[in-house]
Parts: sequence; structure tokens; C-alpha cells
Amino acid sequence: MNLKKYLKYIDPYTYIDIFLLKHFGEPKKLKIKIIYWIVYLLYSFILAFIIYKLAGLILATTLPFATVVSGSMEPSFYRGDIVILSGAKNLHAQKVKINDNITYKDLAEFAEIEYIYENQTLEVKSLKINEEIYLVEDAIKNKYDVVVYKSNINGKAIIHRIILIIEANDGTFVITKGDNQETNKLIDQDCEIDINTQTIRKPCLNVYPVNIERLIGKKIGKIPYIGYLKLTLFG
Repeated sequence: MNLKKYLKYIDPYTYIDIFLLKHFGEPKKLKIKIIYWIVYLLYSFILAFIIYKLAGLILATTLPFATVVSGSMEPSFYRGDIVILSGAKNLHAQKVKINDNITYKDLAEFAEIEYIYENQTLEVKSLKINEEIYLVEDAIKNKYDVVVYKSNINGKAIIHRIILIIEANDGTFVITKGDNQETNKLIDQDCEIDINTQTIRKPCLNVYPVNIERLIGKKIGKIPYIGYLKLTLFG
């Protein structure tokens, strides 16, 4: 039995080859070659779209693959890495309960934030909630989950690590931060909002803690660097 003869039918491009040969013949002339390339390109885009949608259904997320566009998670991820995501279920991180509503509360309203002043910049060290202290460095040490959410400040997808999961009266929320200690010294949700003017005093990424229902997904794997070409072409 010639197994190779039948294995070719697993290749989705086999069916396009059969179609093109039947309707246009061998690609010997330039005109026929151009038709072949146009059909191959269109088919590749359609196939990629189908694979993307199927991956989303299987992994239970609308964004199964996300490209890392900055160095905020170095050395865990680098610019150009592709992060593979699943639905944001069964999150792994330290949890704390708060007997209050926090949907529209700034981080400083329910947590004491301890900073280190180093090289003329502030760097977050820990959070104190209900008399318990949670060290930020524990998130990387204990490999808490990395999640993706859409910033309500700039609308961009943020790929950062969970620092703390908060179970409040009005839902479950996450506090997040980038791993890079050089570029991301503060917590994403540490905005320090002026109550009178409702202005943001710190360079934060999301106003208020992120409800887990807003999470797009959590990281389950990565493919190094293959997204760099996309970043080079499209920024």
C-alpha cells in the first residue's frame, strides 16, 4: 500500500492544486502562474482565518494568539513573541477577600501601597490589604498567571501578570503588572485619581481593578519571535 499517495490528501493545498490543474492546466505561462499565486494567497488568508476561529472555539477565547508588542514583560516574553491564550478560567494567583464594592474604586482606596524610591523613581514593593502584606515580587517567583485585558485608557490589549486576585462583593477582580522592572515599576491599576477633578496622577494602564469578566484570556504557551515580522511591517 502506497501510504504517501494518501497522505497528500491531508495537505489542504492538495485540493487547490487539483482545482487549478483542472481549470487552468500546468502553470507554464506567466498569466497562468499569476492566477496560481493569486488563488494561493486568497486561499492562505481564508485558511488562516478558519484556523484562527477554530482555535478560538477550542481554547474558549476571542483572541487565541496575541503578539507581544513591547518589552514590558521581559525577560518572560520579548517583543515579537506570540502568546497562546485560553479562556481566563481557574486563574492561579494569590487571593484576598474584601467586604466591599470596588468596581469604581482606585487601588489606593482599599489597599496600602508600599514603594521603594530608587534612582529618582518610585517602584512598587507590596500591597497591604486587611492587614496582610502581598509582595509584588512573589507574582514572578510563584509564576502567577499572565492574562490579557483591554485597557480602558488607551484601548490596547495588555499582556501582563496577575499580582493579586480580589474577591469583592461586586465581583472578582485582578491587579496586574508587567514583569520588566526597568520599564514597569508600578502596578497597572495604580492611577492615583484626584477625587475632585477625576484626573489621573500616575502613568497607569487601566482605571480601577480589572473585573475577570473583562479578561480576554490567559497565557498557556508561547512561540518565540515569529510575530516580529508582523511588527516590522505594521508597527
